[in-house]
Amino acid sequence: MKPKNYFLNPKSAQQRQYEALRTFYITELSAEETAKKYNFSPAYFKKLRFEFSKNLKEGVNTFFLPKKPGPKKRLTNSDTVDRIISLRKQNYSVNDIKVVLDTENRIVSLETIDQILKAEGFAPLPKRTRQERINIQLPKKIEPPKSISLELIDEEFTTELNVGPLLFLPLIEEMDIVPAIKSSGFPHTSALSDVQCVLSFLVLKLAGCKRWSNDTMWNMDRALGFFAGLNVLPKSTTLSTYSYRTTRSANRDLLVKMCQIFKDEESEDGEFNLDFKSIPHWGNESVLEKNWSGARSKSIKSLLSLIVQSPTDGNLTYTNAELKHCNQNDAVFDFIDFWKQDRGVAPKMLIFDSKFTTYKNLNKLNQSDENIKFLTLRRRGKNLIEKANRIPALHWQRIKVKRAGKREQLVSVHDGRCKLSAYKGEVRQIILKDHGCEKPSFLITNDFKIDVHQIVQKYARRWLVEQEIAEQIAFFSLNNPSSSIIVKVDFDLTISLLAHNLYREFSKKLLGFEQCNVQTINRKFLENGALIKVKENDVSVILKKKSHIPILFESPWMKKTTMLSWMGVKINFSQGTTS
Repeated sequence: MKPKNYFLNPKSAQQRQYEALRTFYITELSAEETAKKYNFSPAYFKKLRFEFSKNLKEGVNTFFLPKKPGPKKRLTNSDTVDRIISLRKQNYSVNDIKVVLDTENRIVSLETIDQILKAEGFAPLPKRTRQERINIQLPKKIEPPKSISLELIDEEFTTELNVGPLLFLPLIEEMDIVPAIKSSGFPHTSALSDVQCVLSFLVLKLAGCKRWSNDTMWNMDRALGFFAGLNVLPKSTTLSTYSYRTTRSANRDLLVKMCQIFKDEESEDGEFNLDFKSIPHWGNESVLEKNWSGARSKSIKSLLSLIVQSPTDGNLTYTNAELKHCNQNDAVFDFIDFWKQDRGVAPKMLIFDSKFTTYKNLNKLNQSDENIKFLTLRRRGKNLIEKANRIPALHWQRIKVKRAGKREQLVSVHDGRCKLSAYKGEVRQIILKDHGCEKPSFLITNDFKIDVHQIVQKYARRWLVEQEIAEQIAFFSLNNPSSSIIVKVDFDLTISLLAHNLYREFSKKLLGFEQCNVQTINRKFLENGALIKVKENDVSVILKKKSHIPILFESPWMKKTTMLSWMGVKINFSQGTTS
């Protein structure tokens, strides 16, 4: 559009009104001619002239509004300005001044502080040494109290997000977790008992604490301290030091007792999924061995740990983080000895991947007197794949395999036999195609009686279990050994196993949430605040309102008072009326 046409052909209503009034008062056109030219009715143009004249008499500018400049004076009150100037005269930096003002409840931004100092003529501070910065007397932080055994007094206190672990206390009492800890031989300190020390680790696992070194997130929380029978939890350095006093024998004893505690007679069938997990170490000077990490698809410096899961009930059964390359192939026999110690009989079937152990060890399993069955993947090569591709189509059968959720997938299978190096006799080989992988997979087992559909389903369930284990390990945050606060990994794994199984038992009591993972249970039910009232030896926990809390109180164990024998107090839960 040409500039001239902008004025000759106004588009907006306000511009047309302005041009019409200007034409009427400046030129000799009549009101009727002006209204017609700008497409107004005579009545509307008459009203427009009347309002325009009225506004002019009242001093109101109809079309050109005056500018409203910003404030001419500083909005920060004079007391705060004087305080900022006073602190700068003591060589406080802008950040230091901000810290001091925050402690005095004076909310001023860094930019405002900087502008005030510049307006008052202060030059930037010269670069200071570390010692000069230390000499600045900033407000001292509140030091958390020392952890001591809890002495109950009549009081009330609140917690914002960490009430969740307290909901496990009735379950811990019901399942006799504390007596199991007492009899496992864990060390104690001069101030804390063995139970208090172990429960301090457990409560942080249940709360999903990401790093032990972040103790400022919980070192003053009364609710977490109450879980362990303490005023507050120990500091990160205490936890780290304690973990290195624990022994493998104590961890193993607790694992044996947990197998009895979490034993499910209805679902237990003696089958186990065995898997290695690499706990990474990022130190440049690391002396640890390199282990394969599936999550990163490469070998990394790490601690190698064994995790065993019962696929029928989802509970973790056994862990061992003290494996090396020299003994990792024999880890399967270590678990068998552990299970025989606990149950008196060997496992019925062990399911693992192709690199878990050697063919020589598979032969030992097959030749043993316990009749232990194994199911694993065969290591495939180019010749093996070509041989599978030459099998005629008539020798394949189609079966349905359950996938995640309620979905099913059709896969092609070939049931046959083969021989392995260092293995006496033949093994049963099931070849899988059309299962989502480009190359066929080769399952081998020494069980010749079980139906082929059941074999495929068992290993398919293991693929889902691997994903579930990864989700649980992510929530329980197995510490990287390179962190500033190092927790002994074998002890960390043992407590993670206990926390995982407690979550599994907890979810079984929630109607409709039995199969949910740990993250979901924690988010929907446990991340909550509460008012905690203590009167004599009775503790009342009043949970804040939350969408899923009514489902939680459908469980009978949430409606009754529980006596916590190791603390000598009674605890009960109720729903609050506010969020």
